[in-house]
Amino acid sequence: MPAKFVHKKTPKIGVLGAISRNASALVLGLKYFFEPNRFTLMYPREYIVLDKRYRGFIVLNKNKCIGCESCARVCPTGAMKMIKIEVPDPKNPGKKKIAKYPTINHQRCVYCGFCVDICPTEALYHVPVHDVVYFNLADMIQDLESFQKEPVSPAAAEGAIPVKYVFDPERGLVKVRVKEGEKK
Repeated sequence: MPAKFVHKKTPKIGVLGAISRNASALVLGLKYFFEPNRFTLMYPREYIVLDKRYRGFIVLNKNKCIGCESCARVCPTGAMKMIKIEVPDPKNPGKKKIAKYPTINHQRCVYCGFCVDICPTEALYHVPVHDVVYFNLADMIQDLESFQKEPVSPAAAEGAIPVKYVFDPERGLVKVRVKEGEKK
């Protein structure tokens, strides 16, 4: 049996109720006009210090990678691809063997973290950086060497002020400057 539609009437507030609601809205507007609670990030002069657990860019630790291809298979967008590289064979000195390593295409990556979660050796990890800029599309496809380097926030590299947002019970979210020792 389908659900019945019940029409509820909104109570009438009258003229005085409407005036009091409008007056309270005006008072609230004036309060924030004279005591603004702004927390606009003035990027690039300021940047947010992100938690170390933040899912930002993905980085490869080549020494831990075993070439199992799990990261490339689990990637929902196909951003992770395996490449073959000739490397020295540790068992047979003087000979070379073919090893597989992942590379990433940041045009396709949605930073879901499936590759990081499935990696059995924890060779892939997230870094708390998300504001790296590329000037052409070709730079977004990282080769093996650039995939191993942790990116640096451009704002942080240029000496921007690190900030974070904390909750104040009286004012709500408040922007606080981060001291040098407490960045992570």
